[in-house]
Amino acid sequence: MKKLFLTLILAVATVVASAQVYVGGEVGFWRNPDANHTNFTFQPEVGYTLSKQWAIGTSIGFKHNYTKGSKVNAINVSPYARYSFAKFGPVNLFVDGGFGFYSVKPKKGNSASAWEVGLKPGLAVNLNKKLSFVAHAGFLGYRDSDDAIADKLWENGFGFKLSGNNLQFGLYYNF
Repeated sequence: MKKLFLTLILAVATVVASAQVYVGGEVGFWRNPDANHTNFTFQPEVGYTLSKQWAIGTSIGFKHNYTKGSKVNAINVSPYARYSFAKFGPVNLFVDGGFGFYSVKPKKGNSASAWEVGLKPGLAVNLNKKLSFVAHAGFLGYRDSDDAIADKLWENGFGFKLSGNNLQFGLYYNF
């Protein structure tokens, strides 16, 4: 039993010693003047690199949506697991799998909540050992909300969506 316990401690210490913490976040902005629609997202993030392929993290964000006189703000918490599946020099391709919970508040009306579960493909470019440029584009999964007001952030349902509304850029600092 002692040998098993010591082996487990050694395995955990090895993983922790090779792991790396990163902080950063993303911003996104979309404006459609023809439809009088503006969408802005600010999402700080913290994560922990477990190996060359795996990382875990969470983001806490703010989203603002304006459509033809109707304003909706939302805050969210979105934990994820990241799998890096391809590396080309300083460029990594990855996919984040996780879920997100959103608390939505329109300018006029009651608060509502929304949630999502799915995959978000991304690209990371390591500018140097400490700084990385990161971009997410698209979503594959399921989204739902408990109120019609929350639908102003997205449509309920499932599927894959790749559009300018889903494009986010960010920088990460690796400790």
